[in-house]
Amino acid sequence: MNQLLFENILTKFPNKYIKFAFAYGSGVFKQLENQTQNNKSMTDFVFVVNDSIKFHDENLKLNSSHYSFLKYIGPYYLNRIQNDFGAACYYNTLVPLKIDSEKFLIKYGIVSEEALIQDLYDWDYLYLSGRLHKPVRILKKPAPKPSPDTNTSTTGTKIDSNAEDINLNYSLDSVSKSIDLALQTNLKNALHTALLLLPEQFSLFDLFLCITSLSYTGDFRMIVGENKQKIENIVTPQMERFTHLYRPYLIKESIENRLELNFENGQVCQSLSQNAVYHHLSLLPKNLIQTIINHKFKTTHYYDLEEYIYKLTNRIDYKDIVREAASSIVKKSSLSQSMKGVLSAGIVKSVDYSFRKLKKMVKK
Repeated sequence: MNQLLFENILTKFPNKYIKFAFAYGSGVFKQLENQTQNNKSMTDFVFVVNDSIKFHDENLKLNSSHYSFLKYIGPYYLNRIQNDFGAACYYNTLVPLKIDSEKFLIKYGIVSEEALIQDLYDWDYLYLSGRLHKPVRILKKPAPKPSPDTNTSTTGTKIDSNAEDINLNYSLDSVSKSIDLALQTNLKNALHTALLLLPEQFSLFDLFLCITSLSYTGDFRMIVGENKQKIENIVTPQMERFTHLYRPYLIKESIENRLELNFENGQVCQSLSQNAVYHHLSLLPKNLIQTIINHKFKTTHYYDLEEYIYKLTNRIDYKDIVREAASSIVKKSSLSQSMKGVLSAGIVKSVDYSFRKLKKMVKK
């Protein structure tokens, strides 16, 4: 699916309320398990809107067939369901679209700008923020600001012609500056978390596997409904995109002497000193560090954050503690979002969607 088709799909929705939009998943970038498949894969979209009630109101007029029985409760209560349950995102799934003579099957989520930004900064749900740890295709195309780090690949050659379509580290002039900063912070959050979980020596492939796994660890769908090799299938064919995405932040860590890396052979060596561990812990997203403190230190009252981070730095099991906290966030949000998905999709579509997932899983 080329960029023009993506942009044409966007015109089928109340575009004036969409502030930022992206597509992700196997329908956008090839994964190992679907490299030989045709275009029948469902493509996933997310629409970030500045007014959810008005978006639902107009979308119900344009595309009422996309909604389940919940369309009868109206835009106000759709917005309440969107924001008050699950991961603050409302999905319509298995939606058939026809652009010119081509037919597509899509799933699209609606999220408010405020909710997305909060999840990107704080990992309240580690849901859409997790999707944005990985390369995505931006539909409301940003204007890139070229720099030596964002127009060259890891081998010194030009990035391919699709490079502008993934969430690189440029200023999103056509979107909101606050979304731009939140996207960058989310990538930094992912890198600091992954470095805490990794050993002293590892490869870039290991790093991107770890980053990708953050939003899957704890997700019950990884037990039932997803291919067990899903994470490797995502990372392996997209190594160049991942490297391009995280390159500026890796270079910054290298300049500050917290790691040594070689982009040519993909090998990384990081410092595991107390100072380095404290640095990464102190930059974890708000909900992750609060979850660690609340669960591990059994306190919910006022506390000195710096004191607890220092205590955590001196624990030999800090890796396990960070991993368990991330898993608990994902477990809670993925379960509640899936339960909401049954309502937003309806029984028939929910069964169809689950069957498709199980079919993909048993293929491997």
